[in-house]
Amino acid sequence: MTFIPYTLGMKSGPLHRIISLAPPLTEILGYLGFSHQVTEMADYFDETPSTEEENHPEYWYTMAEERVMSLHPEIVLTLFAGQWELHKRFKEMGLNTLHLEPRSLREVEDTFRLIGKAVGATEEARQLALDFAGGLAGLKEKVPGGVYRPKLYCEEWSQPPTAPGGWYPDLMSDAGGHYFPMLSKEISRVVRLEEMIMFDPEIIIFAIRGTDGVSFNPNDALKRMGWEKINAIKKRRLYTIDPSILNRPGLRLIEGAKAVQQIMGQNFWGWPLANSPLFRKVLD
Repeated sequence: MTFIPYTLGMKSGPLHRIISLAPPLTEILGYLGFSHQVTEMADYFDETPSTEEENHPEYWYTMAEERVMSLHPEIVLTLFAGQWELHKRFKEMGLNTLHLEPRSLREVEDTFRLIGKAVGATEEARQLALDFAGGLAGLKEKVPGGVYRPKLYCEEWSQPPTAPGGWYPDLMSDAGGHYFPMLSKEISRVVRLEEMIMFDPEIIIFAIRGTDGVSFNPNDALKRMGWEKINAIKKRRLYTIDPSILNRPGLRLIEGAKAVQQIMGQNFWGWPLANSPLFRKVLD
């Protein structure tokens, strides 16, 4: 995670003119009580997997700079690698900036505290971090003792098939799953067929970035060569899940993990079937 402190000096109290370039940060600011002080510029946030700086035309940056400067912000918040260049430009213009790149559950907690410190809501941020940690603890407590942990594969992008890393391995483990192998601190990676067959997941979950709710249609994914050999396909344990509750840092990660936990519980732990607007079974 990168924390860029104020460039114009600390303020003595809560800020009143905040610009957020990412909906997840806007949501966190809302939890901290800053809904009315925030202007969101979501046009500059890309939901697709972003591990490198985006190559945008110069006018794209110029428009962002002009829009931001016209609002006379006290601080500008940016998120992930795709907004790093914007952050650097804002800083060079003399603006107070905060750039965040949380990749683990611990760093999500730290994000609450860093934002709180930056906008003058330290105590509220501390409580938010405690609530998040409590939610994670509640997930672990709900996993029945000694139960089998099903092998779980999640996909955040389908062309090419890409498995998310970051907070996913720990979050899925807290929920009771045995997650697809990822390297430590790995943000995401393209998955080869050989890896899938070797891991042989028992549940597959599509949380495709840029899609709306549970609307993603995985028909093309189901036609991938060799996937018919995978346990989850043969047992018809495929689900789509609202990507906004698993791919964005914040309290909603707890809701996403609860949804995955419910899927595992229904299939492996004898939990009763339950309908949810947050996930949908693909193959009945």
